[in-house]
Amino acid sequence: MGKYKFECLLIKAVDEGLECLGSSVKCSIYFHLENSFGLKKDEIPKKPKDFSQNLEALFKDGSNYIEKLILKRLYENVGLEFKYRENYGFADYVDEVKRLLARKESKRKR
Repeated sequence: MGKYKFECLLIKAVDEGLECLGSSVKCSIYFHLENSFGLKKDEIPKKPKDFSQNLEALFKDGSNYIEKLILKRLYENVGLEFKYRENYGFADYVDEVKRLLARKESKRKR
């Protein structure tokens, strides 16, 4: 799976996860991410740690719930099961999905 395709899948998962909170809330979150923190929607795949930190700044402990919504959608969209891991952050899960998909892709090419 190409880098661009993964980035699209992650943005789709972020959209779907935030949509669970309502479309106006989703738009508001994107607005604040860009205007308060300088993080544009299309930069989220390249900066998952920044995205997570910015969500935490906006929502404090509530950011964990939002991140889980997003991660569950990401894992579902790529055909994997989301499993909670101790000491894993949002960026760790995103990296894990990238690694698993790259491994799957390399096996398919053999």
